[in-house]
Amino acid sequence: MRVDFRPPVFPQPDYSQSTIGSFVQSFTQPFFKNPVFRPFVQPFFKHPFVRKFVQPSVQPSTRRPFNPTTTTRSTTFDTATKRNWDGKDPTLRPNDPYAANVRMRSFDERQATDNLTRGNHKWHDKNGDGKVSVSYSFNSDAWQFDGRQREMARRAMQSWSDVSKLSFEENGPRTEGKMSFGISNAVSTAVGYYPSNHYQGGATLYNPNRVTRHDLIHETGHALGLYHTGNYNGGYNENRRSHVQDSQAHSVMSYFGASLSGKNHGGAKPTSAMMDDISAIQALYGVNRKIRHDDTTYGFNSNSQRDYYTLNSNQDKAVFCIWDGDGKDTLDVSGYRSNQTINLKAGSYSDVGGLKGNVSIARGVVMENAIGGSGDDAMIGNDADNRLTGGAGGDRLRGGGGADTFDYNSASDSTPDNPDTIMDFVSGTDKINVSVAMKNAKVGALAFVSEMTGKAGQTVLTYDEQSGKGSLAIDLTGDGKADLLIRTYGKVKAEDIVASASAEPQHQRLEAPSIRSAITPARPPHRSITHAYEKVSDSPYHNADLIENFVSGKDKINLADLVKNTGIPLRLVDNYSGRVGDTVVKFNSHSGRYFVGVDLTGNRRTDFLIKSTQLLDPRDIMGLTENIESHAKVFPRR
Repeated sequence: MRVDFRPPVFPQPDYSQSTIGSFVQSFTQPFFKNPVFRPFVQPFFKHPFVRKFVQPSVQPSTRRPFNPTTTTRSTTFDTATKRNWDGKDPTLRPNDPYAANVRMRSFDERQATDNLTRGNHKWHDKNGDGKVSVSYSFNSDAWQFDGRQREMARRAMQSWSDVSKLSFEENGPRTEGKMSFGISNAVSTAVGYYPSNHYQGGATLYNPNRVTRHDLIHETGHALGLYHTGNYNGGYNENRRSHVQDSQAHSVMSYFGASLSGKNHGGAKPTSAMMDDISAIQALYGVNRKIRHDDTTYGFNSNSQRDYYTLNSNQDKAVFCIWDGDGKDTLDVSGYRSNQTINLKAGSYSDVGGLKGNVSIARGVVMENAIGGSGDDAMIGNDADNRLTGGAGGDRLRGGGGADTFDYNSASDSTPDNPDTIMDFVSGTDKINVSVAMKNAKVGALAFVSEMTGKAGQTVLTYDEQSGKGSLAIDLTGDGKADLLIRTYGKVKAEDIVASASAEPQHQRLEAPSIRSAITPARPPHRSITHAYEKVSDSPYHNADLIENFVSGKDKINLADLVKNTGIPLRLVDNYSGRVGDTVVKFNSHSGRYFVGVDLTGNRRTDFLIKSTQLLDPRDIMGLTENIESHAKVFPRR
């Protein structure tokens, strides 16, 4: 349980209005001022013969007290949570999809800011230099902060100055603001006092066992003028919550954990200002745009120089809200193996490292880049020119507005078995960068062809006008099969692909069918071979097998297990008719290849494909139904 005592709770008594008060003034005044003895003296002043304490003279409040049950503003859910999202495509989810699932009113930025600053307590810029200087000190009595605790206190203050025009000076002049830190057994957790001219204004006290990073950021928030996110003080009661954002996922000033706003932080508490805190403190003291104005990386490989923005292990629990001044900035969560959702939009929440809604981007921040982990991630860009790197796993990437670049560093970033999908590719604006993948595979240039023939760098682009779906397939090893496969919504052209810096993508003329010599050397007797296929991924359309030495009449292609595992009978037809299981065995005069193609979805497109440089006959295929002999009579032989 957190207990916060501030001037409105224990103000100084007015002895002039009490007869009995003047009698005890001589011996109570020293004790009342001492925080150690005040809790023992306080019950005496609540005696019915003693008049109630009068609030000391502080800055007058110009706002009405916040009422969690009534408000002049709308109490409907925030527009960001009402967006029509079916929950299927994570790249279309709203900025805070979890708040919509909590049946409680939602606060927008203005409401959240007004709530946290409702007391109108703040320190003032008296010399007109555009910032507020706060002097801080550590109590010098028997209960002092040790070196480690002092460093934690400095980091808490640094978190506030990073996002606002606050500056802190140890033992400096108290002309604009003051703050102090002390330890007392008289408090069960921690104590924070609002800014005021009162001698305790800006003071914070901590139980010896409760000098924690979270308590420090919370109490210093009070000392700078922030209220709790609800009308409570010292009592943990969920019935006192008035809005969904009253949780530590949104504010360090809340008593309540992230789960009450639908999120999961794995039990970790924030140690720096969260989204609503940042908006509120900036409303009081202005916005700091000078912090981290160069290119900054947050998460893994961080250069932020802030421990709460730095991840070193996949066991670390990332709980932070990013505030950044300028530059080309990156959110790097590459060290995690779980499926993640990374959202670069300002005011959004991401699911990082197996948690939910644990990393957020503050309002007004522009993040340009994101690096995913090894799971099946979803990445959401914003209106800036984003650079998205999905990493390993089958990722879904949506760049949003701007000229976006999708980076691929190796074939494992998007394999034929688990390919990435770019959800909104715009040809002529967006780019797919495969230069690093090519360099790692020692491929000098790309050659755009209609079919792979076994040369490293051969690239096949496909696009279906009706569905709007396309693909990019690259053979990086020269085995005639795609190693890197990327699916797209939107057409990709050769000029949209960034290849190696040493060579521009090259167009290769489509090879004509090979003409064989009429005289061939004698060959040794052929031993029959059966090529067996059990599942679609054994030879999918974009990564089909190429059989080079097939001997029709002796060798076989066995699809019986494919039929068994899919439960789809394969019917031999001349052309796709729209029936599931339609199978064609034909010669492609354009490529000079024979092929077996199967439509497994009924969309008149090939899902399973086998190619051969030599003759294929329907009678060579095991597992087909229909009249194979009738088809074989008209099948061309070459």
